[in-house]
Amino acid sequence: MFQWIDSQATERLLEDIRRANAGEFEMSDIANAPLLDGYRAVLGRAYALSGIVSGHPRLEDGKKIVTSQLFYLDPDRGIARTMNNWYRLSKRDQGKGN
Repeated sequence: MFQWIDSQATERLLEDIRRANAGEFEMSDIANAPLLDGYRAVLGRAYALSGIVSGHPRLEDGKKIVTSQLFYLDPDRGIARTMNNWYRLSKRDQGKGN
């Protein structure tokens, strides 16, 4: 679902993406980020990820979720940045259509 974000959240998002693209990003930076297992890209009003979450501050472990809008995805490093969070990525969903 599309939502407006404030300027501070936008600045954090852009800085995170800038650091990741510049190679200034370390996995330790997101050691406590939620883990998304069995993830796949989904398209609604924007690209997002779906999967089984654990370690999210507001969502129950083992719950299937769809993230907020996806802005950065590096499956080789196992990381993704959505509008609201970094996610650590576990295995990708290998179902049909991937």
